[in-house]
Order: sequence, then structure tokens, then C-alpha cells
Amino acid sequence: MKGTLTYTSGLLLVAALSSPQSGHPMVVSHALSSWTTFEDPAEQAFSIDVPAGWKTTGGTYRFGVLDPRIMVDMVSPDGKVDIRLGDYRIPPFAPLTPALRNLGFTEGRLYNPRNVAQEMVANYRPGWVFADVYGQSRFSGACSPLKLKSMERETPIHQNGLNQTTTAGQVLYSCESNAGPLVAYVFAETQFTQMQASGAWMVTWLCSFLAPRARAAETLQTMLHALSTFAISPDWYFRQLQMNGSAAAGAMQDFKRNMSAIQEDYQRRTAASQSQFDQFDRAFRGVDLTTDPVDGKEREVLSTGTTHWINGLEQIIDSPTAPGGNVRRLPTKP
Repeated sequence: MKGTLTYTSGLLLVAALSSPQSGHPMVVSHALSSWTTFEDPAEQAFSIDVPAGWKTTGGTYRFGVLDPRIMVDMVSPDGKVDIRLGDYRIPPFAPLTPALRNLGFTEGRLYNPRNVAQEMVANYRPGWVFADVYGQSRFSGACSPLKLKSMERETPIHQNGLNQTTTAGQVLYSCESNAGPLVAYVFAETQFTQMQASGAWMVTWLCSFLAPRARAAETLQTMLHALSTFAISPDWYFRQLQMNGSAAAGAMQDFKRNMSAIQEDYQRRTAASQSQFDQFDRAFRGVDLTTDPVDGKEREVLSTGTTHWINGLEQIIDSPTAPGGNVRRLPTKP
């Protein structure tokens, strides 16, 4: 049962992304005009359009009958941009229950139930927490020091099913390299399913990139375009359901609904990409965007981690509570 819940929905891990990016520069339409189709060389499980001339690697990596993992890695010709969708190194997870603890398991230990999957023992991490854990691991060796600029909760791609908890989030980092300042970004969604006294959880969506700051907007657009072309083979998915022992007909209907919802999500996130680019730019500059409830005027103020207030002289005051006098609160826009 654990294999069924973990790998039926987990296979779609690579198909969605919460957009990144920030500010005052407008999001530039991705300059790439030439694309080519990359097909999964291992199991023909999926296809995706990738930039022509980029080094593209990946496919389906199978760690057990019920443990296929998808990853696509795209590196620009100059080696300065790296976009990754999914990651075969990320296993499904089993929470550290009293039963596992009594058997000598600790967090980080591998767990191979019924020899059908290679799980790791780890307690549940919400999407935004996992995004940071993954980002620290993925990027710390590529640029240093890695500075967390923002961590935010995001709307999950998947809805909660029966006995499920789904959370999502994104993180943004800055770092330095010999070639100049870099931007690192991760979006992750995690899903926990309760089963009697135990459960299992997985990373249902994972997308990341590393790019020069000046090319961050272009990299975002490239990622969004690639993801909008991602398609899982229905025949392959049906075979996987049969291996899982799922009720194939009903599960295929769920699969089609999920893919339709994903395409709608792409449209929403692409439309919001300028707003998120603005948001990322503010994070880099260390400012918040506020809106005056009286006249609707927007102001950028220094981000201090507390509430912003404004008085009659239009002086900004930062305080967790109202400082008194003729002041009004300036709500921070997301």
C-alpha cells in the first residue's frame, strides 16, 4: 500500500513550478527561439521540450518496482545556467515511527519495505522547509556563501486527498562566484499520507535553477516554457498503475484530471511571473512593498521583519504594535 500511494502521484513530480523572480527590470520574454524534444531514454515515460544546444541529461531512474524517479537537467552552452526538474536523488520518505525506532532506525537511514522501493526514514518536512533543505544541499557547493533571501509558502499544486496533507513553498538565494553574483531558486511541494498508525510522504513537485542574476528572468521563462511542454506517456503511466496494483481505470481518470489541472496552473503562474519577479527583486534589495490604505499609494520601505506604520508627516515607523499618535498601518503586499 505504501508503494501505491508514494509512486502513483509521485511520478508527476517534475511537472509544475511556482515561478520565481523579482522586480524593477521587466520579465524578459525568453530569448531562446529554438527548442528540441527530449524523450525519456530509459522507459519512454515522458517527453519535454528543452533548449536546443543545451546539454540535457536525465530520464526515469528506477530504484525499485514501485520506485521510479524522474529528473531532467539542462545546462546552457556557456555552463552558467543550470535548470533542474525533479531529482532522482530524492527518495520517498517514511516517518520515524515508534515501531521503526524500536528496530534501530534513525532519521537518514535507508528503508526498503518489501524490496519494492528505497525509502529514507525522515519525519515530514513542509514544502517550504524541504525547499530550503534541498537548496542548501544542491547549491552550497556551487557558490559560497549561500545567502537565503526569502522563504515563502506557496499554494500547493495538488489538492489534499483522503488523509493527506500537502504543502508547498519556494526559496531564493544569492551567492557570489568568480563570474559574478548568482541567483539560486527552489520550488518544492511535499505530501504526507496517513495510513493507520504510520504513513509516508514524498516530494510531489521539485524544480530549481542556478543562474547569473542578470539572466534570472530569462532562466525563469525558459523553465516555465519547458515545463509547459512536459507530458507523461499515458501508456507508461497505466503500466505503472498495474504494477502498483491500483484500480487502473479510476486512477487513469485521476491522472487526466491532474494533468488538466497542471496546465491551468502553468497558465496562472506564467501570468503571475512579472509579479513574482518583482517580489524576488525586492528580496534582493531588502525592501517591502506596502500599500497605503488611505490613498492606495505604494511605497517601498526597508524590510525589518516587523510591521510598518506611517504618520501624518509620511514618516515610516517600524514597530510590532501601534506606536501611538496619528499613525496608520501600511500592509505589506505579497
